[in-house]
Amino acid sequence: MNSGMYSALSGNLAAMKRLDVIASNLANAATNGFKQDRLAFESVLAGNQNPPAVPPAKTADPVLLQERMLTDYSAGALIQTGNPLDVALQGDGFFAVRTPDGIAYTRQGNFRLSSDGTLVTADGYPVLSKAGDRPEEGQPIVIDIAGQAGGGKPVVDSQGGITLNGEPVANLALFDFQKPYQLTKAAGTLFVAGEGATPQVAGPLTSVAQGSLEQSNVNSVAEMVQMVEASRYFETCQRVVRNFDDMAAKAVNDLARV
Repeated sequence: MNSGMYSALSGNLAAMKRLDVIASNLANAATNGFKQDRLAFESVLAGNQNPPAVPPAKTADPVLLQERMLTDYSAGALIQTGNPLDVALQGDGFFAVRTPDGIAYTRQGNFRLSSDGTLVTADGYPVLSKAGDRPEEGQPIVIDIAGQAGGGKPVVDSQGGITLNGEPVANLALFDFQKPYQLTKAAGTLFVAGEGATPQVAGPLTSVAQGSLEQSNVNSVAEMVQMVEASRYFETCQRVVRNFDDMAAKAVNDLARV
C-alpha cells in the first residue's frame, strides 16, 4: 500500500476514535461525578527513541504507533440539591461501593435507600461503611428510617459520619490512591483499582458536603469545538485517500496504454 495513503488512513482511524471519546464525554455531560476522557496518540516521530521492528516506510506499520486513554480526574462544580441522601466530595478521594465484580470507587453521590433501607448508588450498588484501612472490610450501610419513631432524616457530617435522630449509623468509606491514579473506568462513573494501585484512607483535606452533588467535569463547549475539529480532520484525510486512489487508477490506465 502507498505510504501516503496509509498515513491518511491512520489519520482517519485516529479521528474516528477521537470522535467516539468526544461523543461519550458529551453524552455524560449531565452525569453527576463523571470524569471526562482524552485520547492521546504517540506519533511516528517518537520512533527515534522507540523504533519499530521494521522501518514504517517498508511495511504497513501504523503512522500513529500508540494510543492512550487518559482520564481527567479534576473535580466538577458542586450544586446544592437539598436532598439529604445526596453527598459530594470536596478534595481528593472516592466513595467505595460493592459491585458483583468486587469493590469499585466513584464520586457520584446521588445515593438512595433500597426497599430494605440499604444505602445504594443510582445503579443499585451498596455503599460501603468505613471499618478499617481496607475497603474490603466495609459493610453495606443500612439506614432504618422506617423503624425510627417519627422517621427523621439522616445527617452526614463533613467526615462522612452518618447519624439518624442523633444516633450514629455508620461512616462513609472514603478512599484515595497515589497519583497518578492507576484506575480503570469500569462503567459510567465507576472505577476499579489497577495493578499496583493500593487504596488508602482519604486524607484530612477530603470532606463531605451533604445535600450537594458534584457535576461532570466535561466542558460541553470545548468538546463541541473538538468534535468539529476532529470531523474536519477526518474529511481532510478522506480527501487525501481519494486523491491517492485516483492517482493509482490513473497510473494503471496510463500504463495500460503504453
